[in-house]
Amino acid sequence: MEPHGSFGRLLVPVDFSPFSKHALRMAVRLARLCGAEIHLLHVVPEYEMASAFRIALPDREELEARAEQWAARAFDDYLRGDPLEGVGLVRAVRYGRPSAEIGRYADELAVDLIVIASHGRSGFERAVFGSVAAKVLYTVDRPVLVVKGGGHPA
Repeated sequence: MEPHGSFGRLLVPVDFSPFSKHALRMAVRLARLCGAEIHLLHVVPEYEMASAFRIALPDREELEARAEQWAARAFDDYLRGDPLEGVGLVRAVRYGRPSAEIGRYADELAVDLIVIASHGRSGFERAVFGSVAAKVLYTVDRPVLVVKGGGHPA
């Protein structure tokens, strides 16, 4: 981590939803104040890869290549129209369980803060889908800022 509590490297996990866009906008504001670099991380859950890319017999290398191509386009679309000048952005794609991959990436890059969106699920939805933000909050050994709201376009 940076000395004196400054933030040099922020990690923003994105699922390309309005919720994670709201978290990204908060991270951009913080990055501008601190001069931090933002790492955008999209995690493709392995169980979704075969069905998402319609490959009958999953070949991991082919799946990852297709996911990389899809993610590059998705990142371009996701970032289009947002004022990001003056902020260093790094894009990354990982494969596996989202909370675990977020923690692994944060440790590998020694990020100073994880800025993650909360989808605000509760009850049945939370029981079925879980909460990546909650899992990250309770399993990583780094500061985490959970950003609530932003799920509906203004």
